[in-house]
This record gives sequence, C-alpha cells and structure tokens, in this order.
Amino acid sequence: MLIDTHAHLDFDDFNNDRDEVIERAHRAGISHIINPGCNVATSQNAVLLSETYDMVYAAVGIHPNSTSEALPGDNLEIARLAEHPRVVAIGETGLDFYRDRSPRDIQMRAFSGQLELARELDLPVIIHFRNVEMDGIESIGQEKLQGLRGVFHCFGGSSLFARTLVSWGFYIGFNGPLTFKGSDRVEVARVVPLESCLIETDAPFLTPQRYRGSRNEPAYVREVAEKLAIVKKVEVEEVIEVTGKNARVLFGLDG
Repeated sequence: MLIDTHAHLDFDDFNNDRDEVIERAHRAGISHIINPGCNVATSQNAVLLSETYDMVYAAVGIHPNSTSEALPGDNLEIARLAEHPRVVAIGETGLDFYRDRSPRDIQMRAFSGQLELARELDLPVIIHFRNVEMDGIESIGQEKLQGLRGVFHCFGGSSLFARTLVSWGFYIGFNGPLTFKGSDRVEVARVVPLESCLIETDAPFLTPQRYRGSRNEPAYVREVAEKLAIVKKVEVEEVIEVTGKNARVLFGLDG
C-alpha cells in the first residue's frame, strides 16, 4: 500500500472537502498519511485529525519558520502531545535559511531542543532543511543527530549531502519536484538507495507535474512513486512496496 509520509491535511486548504480528500486517498490505494504539525496549534489539529481518520497519523513539532513566534510553554505542550498514541514522530522541525522568517540562532536552539525531545521519547524526527546542508549540521553539532532516526523531508540538497545523511541512517523524502520537467531531484534520487527513500506529497504544496496549477493532495503521491520507479528502472510496485516498508519501520505503523 502507498504511504504519504508528509501531508498537511489540517491546513485551511482542506476545510471544504477534507472528507472527500481522505476518500480519494483511500481509493488511490493509500494506507497511511503522516500529518506533521508546524506549531502548537497545527500539532494539536494533527492529533485531532489522527483521532478522526483511521489512515491519518500525527507528528508534532515547531517548523523553523514558526520558531520566532513560539511561546515559552510551547515546548512543554509539544512534549505533552508527543505522548499521544497516534503521534509517530517529532516534526516538522529543522532549519530554513532560505526565507529566514526566524532568526537563525532561534531556529538552531529550537531544532536542538526538538532533537533532544525525540531522543528522550525514542521517536523519529521529520526534518525540514532548506538552503542549508552541512553548515546547518555543524551549527548545532553533528552529535545532536547521532543515534536518532528520521527523514529529511522534501529533500532539496545535493547528492553528496544525501549520501552523507543516508550513511548516518536517515531517510530521504521525495515529492512533487521529482516529477517536474528538468528536475535536479532526479540525480539525487539516482544515488539514494531505494531502501533509504520515502515518498510524500507535502500537500497542499508542490503538486506533481501532471496536476500542476491545482492543490496537491495525498492521492497524488502515486505520481511520485511512478517517477521514482522510472529513475530507479524498477516496477512501480517495487517502489510502493519498499518505500511502504521503509515508512512502516521508521514510524512504527501497523499493517
């Protein structure tokens, strides 16, 4: 079964037809959807959705672009939410040096704190890294990632950085940009072993090429699987099977 390892179904984009979106995902053969939070409110909503829809699981965390707005008690609330049985990861967390919506020192402190929380709770991490590679790792200290498991979602870095992360045991998340015409993600996908790949939509963003111009949704994760199969020169069924197994192992999913 297909697994969408990253979709923001709690966003307002889905308020008018969330039930229909879930039903289309089910008809498309999707068994699980991971809904990460970006702050306390969206993390709370992710947990509520996981209680409402059987196929939805939650991750809780503070997105780097939200860190400057975080309140002193937010980390405690994220830790409390993380104890919920439908929460399977901490995230999304990380660093974003592209938009710089939060000062970098604040981003780094928040990222370090959420990595420590993941370690304490023995949960995987969903990591957002944009316009940052080893410089970001060095800024917080490589030791902060040692012994942790997780995924660098919507991976936009270099092939060399991807190889390094895989050697540390992390998964690489591919989504709509892999399907874009002339995408530089193809070369990265070639060097990442299928056993280290996850597929995702990042819905409502980054709609695959076939549906560009419309809102993205979990049913479209099949487009990513099909493109990854072409890149890897394997049948799409193999991509679905292996990435599904990867997701179940990482997030401790049933089925």
